[in-house]
Amino acid sequence: VVTLGEANAPDGIQNLFDTQHNYVSDLNINWEECTVELARSQSASTETFQSLLRLSIANRLDALDVGKWQNKVEILISECPDDRNVREERAKLLYSNFAYCEQLKEATWLLELAVWKANIDEGGDERYQCRINCGVQEILPNVFSFLLPTWESNP
Repeated sequence: VVTLGEANAPDGIQNLFDTQHNYVSDLNINWEECTVELARSQSASTETFQSLLRLSIANRLDALDVGKWQNKVEILISECPDDRNVREERAKLLYSNFAYCEQLKEATWLLELAVWKANIDEGGDERYQCRINCGVQEILPNVFSFLLPTWESNP
């Protein structure tokens, strides 16, 4: 992957990425590590780095299902300067923010259960109906708006 990146072949990286996902998905390629390694390379173009960074986070961004971040993340990627230190820091920032958000998403069930239990304890009629009408759809976005990263970066 790094060799393709240093050859400034974003189409080749895209083909390799697609092939790995479509035909040999059991082959584990650490795209995050490849991206950070490519960021350090002096001979890789910024365009190639940006292409690999987009590919490496696309599934994670889709899985988090937070559409408003897509523009912010795209701006962070597209405005990444040609400085290899800045590219490396930008990639690490994005990966770190994604890991944090994925942990938050995994923890949402605990908050949802707490709200559901509080609704049942208040004398809700039926457990299933309490879960549907517990109000968690309004609570979760408000709580997480304080916990989510801003996606801003100095580098």
